[in-house]
Amino acid sequence: PLEILLQFSLAFQEQTDFEFVLNVFFCSQPKLTDEEGWKRFCLGEKVYLGSSSSHTDADSEPAVDYSKVGFPPFLSIVSRLNQSTVLMVLEILISWFEEREFVPQLGRWLYALLACLEKPLLPEAHSSIRQLARRCAQLRSTLDSQEDEKLPALNLLICLVAR
Repeated sequence: PLEILLQFSLAFQEQTDFEFVLNVFFCSQPKLTDEEGWKRFCLGEKVYLGSSSSHTDADSEPAVDYSKVGFPPFLSIVSRLNQSTVLMVLEILISWFEEREFVPQLGRWLYALLACLEKPLLPEAHSSIRQLARRCAQLRSTLDSQEDEKLPALNLLICLVAR
């Protein structure tokens, strides 16, 4: 995995061939049933393992190590996921969120996956997104201030589920 990330970083910096970059990148996408792999892929080692805050060193590093900070939910990634994968990853991340605090990387992935859900929703999708809205509302009720940086993201996720 480290070699693939190094190849991706070098390709991104040195190549203009976008297809080459995508081919290197998609080699590291987890298998459908690999829950731990999806958590690491979406959230990164730092968030997944609970080390450090939501702040990352990505801005200070010349090449971003996506295994540490998580892969962003680029359109080129989420648009290639079929509905069963979207639902599976959504369920994995919601389950992870049930036990932990909200972080920006999680919010980005939840938003992207919700946007990819096709209507009519499957019953499993209804249950998962209701669970997400309940967790967001519960966390929102514990915030100390209306100025908390998590509030807009939590409100957005609640509104998306309501629609």
